[in-house]
Amino acid sequence: MFPEIKSEIETLLGVKVYPLIGPQTEGEFVTLQLISDPLVVSGTIRTKLMAARYQISFISSLYSRTEEMDKKLWAAWETILHGHIGGYPVQYVERQSVSESFEPDDGGKYRRARDYIIYCPGDAS
Repeated sequence: MFPEIKSEIETLLGVKVYPLIGPQTEGEFVTLQLISDPLVVSGTIRTKLMAARYQISFISSLYSRTEEMDKKLWAAWETILHGHIGGYPVQYVERQSVSESFEPDDGGKYRRARDYIIYCPGDAS
């Protein structure tokens, strides 16, 4: 599923996506990290769905651009209900916590990190 998400973000936002960290030489990019991928359980019922938590960080020298990338991605994923991300089947996408920072020693880049929970088939990892 990681390659499908990576490809979808690159196409949607027009920036490169890197796992965990990006190169200091790039002025604008996105990082993507799988944080957890537990199966969805409700009481004594186990489902075949996984709640994959991805942290997606939007990095740019312009604060407004980090906001713009976050909003554009959410606008594309917010309405998914039994749909696809980059061809991969997805039940639902949920947007959660956000954190922001500014790194003056890294060329003056802003970082907006957001958690996205992607509900998908349990064999997705």
